[in-house]
Amino acid sequence: MKIESVRAFILKKPLDKPLATSKAELRERGTAIVQIKTEDGIEGLGEGVGVPNVIKEIVERNFTPMLIGEDPFNIERLWRKMFQRLYWEPKGAWVCAISAVEMALWDIVGKALDVPVYKLIGGLYRDRLEAYASDIFWDDVEEMAKRAASFVNQGFRYVKCHIGKGFGHDEVRVRAMRKAIGNDAELMVDINCGYDRPTAIKFAEVFEENEVFWYEEPLPPFDLEGYKLLKDYTDLPIAAGENEFTKYGFRDMFVKGAVDYAMPDLARVGGILEGKKVSALAESFNVVCSPHVFSTGILLAATLHLMASTPGTELFELDTTGTGVIDELLAEPLEVRDGYVYVPKGPGLGVQLGERVKRYLV
Repeated sequence: MKIESVRAFILKKPLDKPLATSKAELRERGTAIVQIKTEDGIEGLGEGVGVPNVIKEIVERNFTPMLIGEDPFNIERLWRKMFQRLYWEPKGAWVCAISAVEMALWDIVGKALDVPVYKLIGGLYRDRLEAYASDIFWDDVEEMAKRAASFVNQGFRYVKCHIGKGFGHDEVRVRAMRKAIGNDAELMVDINCGYDRPTAIKFAEVFEENEVFWYEEPLPPFDLEGYKLLKDYTDLPIAAGENEFTKYGFRDMFVKGAVDYAMPDLARVGGILEGKKVSALAESFNVVCSPHVFSTGILLAATLHLMASTPGTELFELDTTGTGVIDELLAEPLEVRDGYVYVPKGPGLGVQLGERVKRYLV
């Protein structure tokens, strides 16, 4: 079996209402999709999360020529070939592009063998994953509290919100959401790297008072020393990693003792197998791995296969905003019951580039 073609597409979905975080407002959901086809007619899909135009250019200009004619089963060799081309490119859009290609290769291998990807990367460790509702984006206090309660009423025991606007804003929202969901549900806060060190330390006390489950990305991703200082200061579990790349970046994070929950994004970290390696590394440091999942149905499916086959991973991030291109890319409807997501059993990743997706392709 040989690779016949490699194509990259940009997928964009405009939003009726922006999704606001501490740093920005998302007015559209966009990503880069990679489609690889073999001479046998098998299609594999992957995605890279970052700047879609740049990822598309990297794939088409740099990776397509080196992949044509190759055996898609040789995933480790092809990954290393892309990663080491000309100069080392250990972080950023280059690794995001590798992630998309690698994901598509696994999809091809699973379809060629007529087995789900989880059977190829360790087998089925569990067939369902407890999920947290992601996300409650920045809004009026009453609206955020109302949405938090609605997710708990749907059966979720874990709910995540985006704050990070500072004093006079964040604490009132956290208190309102805690009151709305009661004491039997867990509230996660995501700052999207919006605090400096003094602010992060001060808010740790507020979040402790309101029994926050985890404190996600309070600081910029490059401030590992700051994360270590914060982790030593508070008993709150610290979560981070969606902006980190490859096992090498996470190694530095773990050696520093900077996090309690590691959050690799398979569409950024280097792909499925790199996510598997990060998970194993996290387990060796007694760190829980909870991958970041906030894009399309392709990333969602890839993460399900990873977590289904990997001990030491917990809490699946389920996009509950209704703004993502998710169902349109899944071969079978996603099964969600009582706060759990069930693992698909179809071949490959269980994704397809069907008619329903075409309206979002640029």
